[in-house]
Amino acid sequence: DTYKLEPNLLNVLVGQIATLSSIYHKPPEAFVVRAKRVPNSDDDLGVGDVGEEIEEGDEDEEDYEDENDVNGGGAGGGGDLLDMGGLSINNNAAPVATTGGGGMGDIFGAAPSPAPANEPEARMAKVCAPEKSGGIELWAGFRQVNGAVKLEIDVRNISSNVPVSNLAIQLNKNAFGLSPANQQITFDPPVPMGGQGKHALELVNNPGMLGAVPAGQPASPQIQVAIKNMTTGLVFYFAANFALEALFSADGALERAAFIESWKSIDDKKELYGTVGDLPPASTDIDGVSARFARHRIFLIARRPVPNAEGQEVAYFSMRTTTGMVFMAELTFKQGVNAAKVCLKTENIAYGVQAKVALENLLRAQ
Repeated sequence: DTYKLEPNLLNVLVGQIATLSSIYHKPPEAFVVRAKRVPNSDDDLGVGDVGEEIEEGDEDEEDYEDENDVNGGGAGGGGDLLDMGGLSINNNAAPVATTGGGGMGDIFGAAPSPAPANEPEARMAKVCAPEKSGGIELWAGFRQVNGAVKLEIDVRNISSNVPVSNLAIQLNKNAFGLSPANQQITFDPPVPMGGQGKHALELVNNPGMLGAVPAGQPASPQIQVAIKNMTTGLVFYFAANFALEALFSADGALERAAFIESWKSIDDKKELYGTVGDLPPASTDIDGVSARFARHRIFLIARRPVPNAEGQEVAYFSMRTTTGMVFMAELTFKQGVNAAKVCLKTENIAYGVQAKVALENLLRAQ
């Protein structure tokens, strides 16, 4: 079987001798990332059985298989989403926690990388089909704009005779402690049949919305959402996977000495590995990758050639969330190969999978 394996995969398996990878001829991420969660039978949303109300969206290759199962496990479970039937609009924004930028000098003698001038667009995914939301199709995605986390909502009126004018939104407890700054979503002018409207909803950090992460399990990326059409009274539900890069802060560049010390101090058990293949040409060049990462507040710390490995180069990156979690990554590239090896280290291992997924998604982006 050895001669039937692709060379890139074979190289990965050689480095994983005595692990499941070498036994099953699969890369490590096949065992780390796609672990299936066991649903909690005690979960109850308080709005009846809504598991079937969730639209199956496009599943990212690295996301959890049960990403749209609102009755599944994950931080917060399903017991915190209140009955939308009696929802009253709350216009009072929760306090927004702010963090100042770092004042450190760049390790190469230049000024620290500034926050992105042009914020990257959100990766949008269809989260609700019109037959489940009164003729309205919903797309959603997450990004950061001027330091604020935004839930981008794209409303497409497919078949509703009633124009979409006012919606109310509510989030379940989640692993990121996010909640709407304002529960009201207004479209002016209203969205008629055949029309389309967009809204950027600010999300704020709310300790009361932080769901517990089960011990020994990765934090779920899923954010469960209930929306009420205030005109028709219809309530519908969906789940969307959060993009962790939307939480990365502008002060995430570690000093070189601090990076090295932290890297060495983290136990090997808190490392995550993966190989990302079929990368676009722009993602096989460290200069291009570091420029793209910088737009998402992922900072290049250092780079070096791999000793005794012609054409191979390693780059080290750091990132920090607005909630204080620090992640460090080592990416290995080989000239002429459209793949990269990813090693991620963090003390916040429960969120390490999400940080690794963020890096891999950005590498795959065209």
